[in-house]
Amino acid sequence: MPEPIRAPDTPNGPAPGPARHGRSRLPLLAALLALVALVSGGVSLVLNDRDADSVAAGNETVVALEGVISAMKDVETGQRGYLLVGREEFLDPYNAGLQAVEERLRAVEALRVPAGLPPAPRLREIAAQRVALAESAVVSRRNGDAPAALAMVEAGQGRSAMDALRTEVASLQRQARDRVDWLNGRSNTRALWLGGISLGAALLACALLGLYAVSRRRAERKANALLDAVMTNAPIGLGFIGRDLSITNANRAMTEIGERMTGIEAGSPGALAALSAAMRARIEPRLRAVLDGGRAQSDVQIEISPADRPEEKHHLLATLFPGTQGADGAGEAAGVILMDITRRRRAEDRLRRSEARFRTLANALPQLAWQTDAKGEVEWYNHRWFEFTGLTADELKGSGWSQVHHPDHVERTVGSFRRAVAAGEPWSESFPMRGADGEYRWFLGRGVPIRDEPDEENPEGAILGWFGTNTDITDMREAQEEATLAREAAEDANRAKSQFIANMSHELRTPLSAVIGYSEMLEEEAADIEGGEVLTKDLQKIGANARHLLSLINDVLDLSKIEAGRMETHAEDFEVETLVSETVSTVQALMARKSNTLEVRLPPDLGTMHSDQVKLRQCLINLLSNASKFTEGGTVTLSAEPGRDAMGRREIAFRVSDTGIGMTQEQLSRLFTRFTQADSSTTRRFGGTGLGLAITKAFCTLLGGNIAVESEQGRGTTFTIRVPVDMRETGPEPEAEQPISTLPEGEAGMAGLVLVVDDDPASRELLSRFVVRDGFAVRCASDGEEGLRLAKQLRPTAILLDVMMPRMDGWSVLTALKADPELAEVPVVMVSIVQERALAVSLGAADYLIKPVQWHRLRTVLDRYRAPGAALVVEADSEPRAELRGLLESEGWTVEEAANAEAAMARIARPDPAAAPIGLVLVAVPGPEGDGLSLVHQLRRNEAWKSIQVIALAGGGVAPAELEALRGQVRQVLPADDEPPEALLTELRRITEARKGMASGQQGNPPPPASLEPKTESASP
Repeated sequence: MPEPIRAPDTPNGPAPGPARHGRSRLPLLAALLALVALVSGGVSLVLNDRDADSVAAGNETVVALEGVISAMKDVETGQRGYLLVGREEFLDPYNAGLQAVEERLRAVEALRVPAGLPPAPRLREIAAQRVALAESAVVSRRNGDAPAALAMVEAGQGRSAMDALRTEVASLQRQARDRVDWLNGRSNTRALWLGGISLGAALLACALLGLYAVSRRRAERKANALLDAVMTNAPIGLGFIGRDLSITNANRAMTEIGERMTGIEAGSPGALAALSAAMRARIEPRLRAVLDGGRAQSDVQIEISPADRPEEKHHLLATLFPGTQGADGAGEAAGVILMDITRRRRAEDRLRRSEARFRTLANALPQLAWQTDAKGEVEWYNHRWFEFTGLTADELKGSGWSQVHHPDHVERTVGSFRRAVAAGEPWSESFPMRGADGEYRWFLGRGVPIRDEPDEENPEGAILGWFGTNTDITDMREAQEEATLAREAAEDANRAKSQFIANMSHELRTPLSAVIGYSEMLEEEAADIEGGEVLTKDLQKIGANARHLLSLINDVLDLSKIEAGRMETHAEDFEVETLVSETVSTVQALMARKSNTLEVRLPPDLGTMHSDQVKLRQCLINLLSNASKFTEGGTVTLSAEPGRDAMGRREIAFRVSDTGIGMTQEQLSRLFTRFTQADSSTTRRFGGTGLGLAITKAFCTLLGGNIAVESEQGRGTTFTIRVPVDMRETGPEPEAEQPISTLPEGEAGMAGLVLVVDDDPASRELLSRFVVRDGFAVRCASDGEEGLRLAKQLRPTAILLDVMMPRMDGWSVLTALKADPELAEVPVVMVSIVQERALAVSLGAADYLIKPVQWHRLRTVLDRYRAPGAALVVEADSEPRAELRGLLESEGWTVEEAANAEAAMARIARPDPAAAPIGLVLVAVPGPEGDGLSLVHQLRRNEAWKSIQVIALAGGGVAPAELEALRGQVRQVLPADDEPPEALLTELRRITEARKGMASGQQGNPPPPASLEPKTESASP
């Protein structure tokens, strides 16, 4: 064990100090006391009697003062009891205490003069203050305000007054005792002056000298104990280095550092001499300067590699100062303060690497990037900023950046940024900036605060600065302006078209009405003439075809009204059963024409509805006519069923089913498109305008309901209309459809979340089924407004957006998405029957698909946005763990962390059902106590985990044999301290591409890892 260090003494004894000077005066004090006793002895007999009275009065004063404290305690006790209970009997000790306080104070004042004590007016003042506080609390409690009374007590004023009283009493008692002691001493001295003056003086002198010796020894022991405690418990190394480089008097921290880093016991002679020549050459000159010159040497940095682990590097920081000296005055040993700064150096290295990575990434950004201090003053620009503006760093100092802003916008831009800085909130603003060519371009500026770690004072973390980017949006703004003009022109043209169709429909109906009227008149006249039967049949054909043409024109007129927003509803009360009966009688002839059977299934007591009877009847007639048209010699079924919608409102579901030709999924996708039928042959074979279902859907929407369809080719079709029983109860539409989940358990949504926005239920269903089957989770919205709301709520991976929708079309939704800073980066894929790719791209769409959607094309598009998967980072040190997490998240991975192999195995072996399964593990090896290697071995022993990709980040301390065995068990071994981490980024991207290829159904195995040799000889552990 190293010998303990003692406080050094001077050659003539202990080092002088204030305490020693105090103790050296004790003998002189003893002689002085003896002299005083001799002088005062002559008058002691004369004054003895009078002094006895003063002593008695002084003692009585001490007792009376103690009585003041005791009585005041009784006051406090009574007060507390009354405050807690509130009963008057608890005030008895309080009142008695008040009386006792006054009596004791009078006694003290009466004894003052006989005791020879000075006046003490402050005693009564403090006592009165404490009594006043007690009376105030008692009065508050008596008035029923217990909380206020307790608040007075808790405020501590009473306690402060009581402490002041104790202090004053103690001072007065001390004065009285001092007075008594002085009188007693004087009397005793007088009494003993004849025979005991010499003996008393000698004994007192001996006592003082003994006290002096004891106090000196005690002070020395205390100093040595303090020094021993500092040496033993100090967290830094303390000791002495001799001329032979041996360490003596080392504390525990020094011993541990020495043994850990050199393997040599600290107290061994020549411990430091066993170090490398380079290290000795660094220490010895500094040591000689201290020993010979007496000057301290600070910030001596030492780098040590343990003998058994030469690849490890440890860093020490030493301070040398003069220590003990020999008889000749030369220094024999130097004091040393030693700190292990290895962790600090590694943290500094990581910080430098992190800063280098940040600079590399920021300079690689296509945007203009910048960074400010906490006050918002710009401190740094990336290379793209200098390239665009053409300015130098000196020109941009201070507020130099403002010279590239347009003068008409600079005040607004600066003002909004200053407000964001003051509020500590993210900033977003668009503004024009002048480039090096002198032309202004529009930019979208965004800035976010950089915060420190949260603490109690700043739960969100103090703002250290701001990081922001300026993105060129000139082309997008121009495209938006062009799109707005194009959309306005299209809307004007569409309104003109609708107005023209409406006008033409009115013009056509007039001559058709005449044709129908005259044909009916001729039909009546032909019946009265001989041989008119032939004419009658021809006239009936003319009338039938004219009425058919009129019905087609009525469809066009209804559609024009709907498009122009002029279609009105006329609600009334009617019996549902009567409506169905009238509808059935209307279509019976149509059913008979195709030899179809019409079945009606109605439950009893359907009751009444309050809705537009005419439009509802037309919807049913359209569906029944369609069913009869596409069914021959089959059965058409009309049923009605009461129920409630998602918001609890009463509704009736009308279903029209047939056993006809049915439809394919592709035909369903364009079923409700205006002027469109299932295919071109349908029009030629069955006739019609293709408006019936479009009008039916529009009428259902007007009535507050909806329409859905189910069909299978060759087996028939079922249309379902759901209409509120009372139109007056119609409120907000129900929530969006819930996501479809048809994947095997644990796989749904691994690839991300896709939001499908389409007003057509069949299209939503088809898109949803395919997207779910391709590994994505799905949410659906039936119109643009609902789609925007869900996009803000869910932040999906991608959005599939229809163009032609009611209330808010796809172009408006796309424009709103790109104008929202939080949603602008979400990729939007437009899906429509119209070819408007250029417009979509100009508005910011990621891609454009034409209905009917080619599924392989949709898969290719979605693969671009497929999430790579979940990764687990296993690293004991939190800072490298955070760096790796940020790197993985920047590549699109979902990241979890584990500090050791035990936590990692717990996550892998017992996965969270709501989380994606781990597909990649980044593990530091060898890790603390080698558990990184242990984790790799466990993963490879279990068949269920062999599919998990493992990348080992090797630091120092991995033996060559272990490193070779490790390569055979993991995907790749990479150096832990590579900067920048190009090898790791390359490997992550190869894994991502491989996963996307397998998800898209590509054949073959994932590409093998790149051939990279770890630079373990330069890696840190």
